[in-house]
Amino acid sequence: MNNEHRSHRFGHLIRVPCGLAIAALLAASPAQAQTVGFGRSTAPMYGGTGVSPMPANPFPPMKGTYAPPHKAPDGTVCISVRPSAHPQTINPKIIDQIVTVNNTCGQSINVQVCYAGSSDCIKVALSGYQKLQRILGISAGSTAFRYEYRELY
Repeated sequence: MNNEHRSHRFGHLIRVPCGLAIAALLAASPAQAQTVGFGRSTAPMYGGTGVSPMPANPFPPMKGTYAPPHKAPDGTVCISVRPSAHPQTINPKIIDQIVTVNNTCGQSINVQVCYAGSSDCIKVALSGYQKLQRILGISAGSTAFRYEYRELY
């Protein structure tokens, strides 16, 4: 019984320092940019059609949380996203919810567009000065939708 007690106590003495060491390593890691998938991303930008825009977040993110958006030499942002909704030809009650993503800069940029507050997303890879139209989703009769987009690095 005495050996059993010593064995239990020895195991406890090993687990506590290991746990403290792991906690210290996690706490000491530097803050990094927001990640989506395997890379960094910009802060989400919101928009929509037929609905009020998402309210602004009253709590701004911590500095360095997100990567900065790509910008042109004059300081304007490179990416813009415009929503639209079109009824399908065969069944006009089915609505294609479309986003047009425009890159006004000469560099290639990847953009992730999602329904606002959802993980239902598409990825759009744009070359320099390219504009692409993509279907974000399909709805039964609703032309209104909200979206958010992020530039991926």
